[in-house]
Amino acid sequence: MRIVVLLLLGFMTSLPVVTIAQQTTRRICDTIHYEYVHDKIIIPVIVNGVKVKYIVDTGGQTGTIRENAVEMKAMSGGTSRGVSDLNGMSLAYEEAVLSNVQLSSNYKLTQMKSMVFPSNGFFRELGVVGILGSDAFAQAVVTFDAREQIMIINYPYRPDGLKISEGVAIYPGQTSHPIVDVDFGGIMKRVLFDTGANGLLILSADDYEDLKDKVENRLLSRGIGISGVGIGGFDLKNTMEMKKVSIGELNFVGKEFNNMESVTCKGSSLMGVDMLKYGKVVIDYMRNRFYFFPYESGTEDMTGKLKNWNVGILPVKGHFEITAVWDSAKDLVALGDQVIRVNGKNLSELKQSQLEVEALLDTVEGDVTEIVILKDGKEKKVEIKRM
Repeated sequence: MRIVVLLLLGFMTSLPVVTIAQQTTRRICDTIHYEYVHDKIIIPVIVNGVKVKYIVDTGGQTGTIRENAVEMKAMSGGTSRGVSDLNGMSLAYEEAVLSNVQLSSNYKLTQMKSMVFPSNGFFRELGVVGILGSDAFAQAVVTFDAREQIMIINYPYRPDGLKISEGVAIYPGQTSHPIVDVDFGGIMKRVLFDTGANGLLILSADDYEDLKDKVENRLLSRGIGISGVGIGGFDLKNTMEMKKVSIGELNFVGKEFNNMESVTCKGSSLMGVDMLKYGKVVIDYMRNRFYFFPYESGTEDMTGKLKNWNVGILPVKGHFEITAVWDSAKDLVALGDQVIRVNGKNLSELKQSQLEVEALLDTVEGDVTEIVILKDGKEKKVEIKRM
């Protein structure tokens, strides 16, 4: 399991206006079979007659690559929206209005606001034109069923048999985000359920600082660096201290976990897309209710389930660099060291792609491999480890 959290756009402000076309008296229950690629939920969408694919990112808000927005005949919204990416980089994007958006057979929006993104290599590799945030579903009830690999959109009513008492409150703020209370050993923290984030718990550094003296926990390791390439790009000026920690007890909407491991992050605490492996999620955006139906009863022991390398490697300006260093590697490498080989593979043969270097590391058998870095113009072999 990788710790790289490619949260494309997290916790943004401003709520786009979404209106449903001629749906006020018709009951909808549509099933969408989604693709699951590199830990991203991808669905087909038709915008103004143009067939495209989007990532479903409940922790983000809708954005579309400029060239695709032009093809969709998007209209300028006359405003821009300020956001920050996973590395805390502040960005501002032009806002546009998409027309005639069909998210499923019957769920159609007359208009939907979208940020306009510059060309993005990550989106291109996944074959998508952008992300659909929670704002796209603000008037619907959305079910995620990972075992069947489907989403179900209900409008305007809840699915048959779903009782409000089975759910918990959502605290959406101004963004429609599914933020819920999560029990950390008796201490409640608000956590965003974010299908755009890899893994399970991504605990904010601030929340960990508050929890560490109040609940059972262990500090497993310390590191420094950047966990992934955000939509704003890459800059080592945004490095942060990272901690790998274990939380003794966690209850996510009724599902209990012991020894839940996490790498701390900037911003708000998140529960990533891997939670869908443990149960079905229903988000009632209209009524601000969140439901989680575990596949299995009992408590999950997560000891040792979060595996990450003791260095991070990402593409930077035409080559690959060390972008995160954990304690066990701090005497061997430094942030910014150029990496030229991993597990015998020359990185010049790879595209400048986070996905490709992740895939290469995933092929390593066992928990140890060798990388080659450049130090003072000379090659240096370094052994790296999963931890």
